[in-house]
Amino acid sequence: MKGTDKNILQGFKPLWLIGSAAVLALAAAVVYFMPIIFVFIMLSCGIAAIAAAAVMRFFGGSCGDEDEKEMIGAVKKAVENSSVVYLMGHRRADFDSFGACAGMGALCRRYGKPYHLVVGDDIFAIKDIYDKFLTGGDYSGVFVKASQAEKYINESSLLIVCDTHVSRLVESYELIKKAGNTIVLDHHNENGDCIQDADRLFVKPYYSSTCELVAALLKNTCSEPNQLEAEALLAGIMVDTRNFGMNTGEHVFSTAAYLCRCGADSASARMLFKSTMNLERAKANAVESSKMYKKGIIFSICDGSHRNIYLACARAADELLDIKGVEASIVLCRYAGTVFVSARSNGRIDVDSILKKVGGGGHLNMAGVQFEGKDIQSVDKMLKDAVDKYLMEVK
Repeated sequence: MKGTDKNILQGFKPLWLIGSAAVLALAAAVVYFMPIIFVFIMLSCGIAAIAAAAVMRFFGGSCGDEDEKEMIGAVKKAVENSSVVYLMGHRRADFDSFGACAGMGALCRRYGKPYHLVVGDDIFAIKDIYDKFLTGGDYSGVFVKASQAEKYINESSLLIVCDTHVSRLVESYELIKKAGNTIVLDHHNENGDCIQDADRLFVKPYYSSTCELVAALLKNTCSEPNQLEAEALLAGIMVDTRNFGMNTGEHVFSTAAYLCRCGADSASARMLFKSTMNLERAKANAVESSKMYKKGIIFSICDGSHRNIYLACARAADELLDIKGVEASIVLCRYAGTVFVSARSNGRIDVDSILKKVGGGGHLNMAGVQFEGKDIQSVDKMLKDAVDKYLMEVK
């Protein structure tokens, strides 16, 4: 068992054994006619231990895995020893990177540390939740541009990078070079282009999303997020699991339940994903023009001039998986000299392995890559060659 499930059970098992032993001792006491006072004590201990185990099971328990303990301890210590914390995601922020950064704000408050969340120029995908933070909470001075952060970050500052460990994808590498301490939190599989200047790199692919990873950190440090932060974390989990249809397990649902207890509303979070008419048309055209390649792998080019066409590209890749016979989808689009690739799978095809062959990566059923200065036809051929190699390897 992986990730949070493993942690929960490791915290749960000892107490369950204690409770069971107490109940057995009670039975033995009854057999040998022990005084009623000892019977009462044994019974009370057994019930208390089982109740405590049930509570830990419900709320997520303590982290028993040594690697997880190391991560939690390192993040806590780094926050406590810093003068100010900067939170940064990847360029062209999505719900997972923004939600993870917003959630880490709760941990900063827990330890009384001022913090800033670095916001890029392209926030189209998360504008609705970003606007909620600007108008619905006390976040004055929290959100800063990378250029502002670069002026004030120093050796006493902590930088936490969320939802990417790839150096070329961060909002500002200059912040990593200037920060006194840098910690990376990510859930994508390592692809060989890690941030070399990071002091600690915590890449946990068994989490569905970085938002789930951050929520686990908050639970284990008693850093309860407020309603807005909980909603941002829930939105990140919903996007990266396709509304709990992929990469899900008991640990994901228990994390969602925890965030709902903190005030998140799934219906409100779902409203954040509404699209524009232009993006929906681009997505529909990509679905309509798609062509099956090999072994249930479907390709499409998302054509359009919208500045956020890459969002339609990702949504088209999601929707193509709903077609019978499709095992994986690969959708391409081009904007401002960059070709964006979104790949999705139902789990039978490893799109992470395919895209790693061309410098990308992600997860078994969700991956991506970007190419600057290339035309879309050459990228399309490169990807099909990668698919051919992959199919030969798994044959």
